[in-house]
Amino acid sequence: MSGKRLQALICLAVLLVGGWLAVRWWVSPERRINKNIKRIQKLVSKAPGESDLIALAKARNISEMFADSFEFRAEDFDFHTRDRQRLAAGVHQYRSFSQAIAMRIREKELTVLEEHRRASSFLIADFVTSARDITGREAYRFRIDWVEQGDDWKIDFVELLEVVEEPTRPWF
Repeated sequence: MSGKRLQALICLAVLLVGGWLAVRWWVSPERRINKNIKRIQKLVSKAPGESDLIALAKARNISEMFADSFEFRAEDFDFHTRDRQRLAAGVHQYRSFSQAIAMRIREKELTVLEEHRRASSFLIADFVTSARDITGREAYRFRIDWVEQGDDWKIDFVELLEVVEEPTRPWF
């Protein structure tokens, strides 16, 4: 076998393995769940001047990220629901109290059980909210369980585990 032919075979093998790894990463549960977490951050966040129509659409879009059968528990805020409309109303109410909201995930731990099509994540989310001339900072630790439905991962359980006293530092 000539040197050029061997080089071509090695390049082809590297491309095939690289392509296989890229496809495997692209469809991995971890990547898809992390993409959904980033989507939640974007939907919870709020820019000043957001219209009511956009606010309602964002609350509805968040509720659609939940599985058909789900549970949301935030006992510190006396909120518990298994109803998609009540969840959307709760998200809308939380967002309506502020003119602007910025959300950041400070810590995240994700465990995927592919054979059961389930995953569990624990995260700490920092929030900075602005209402009139007041800026508030708060952080919460959540448990979020995921179930694979079709081609997507949906939330089937959320629990607010604790209110973290203060974010580590101002970040916006």
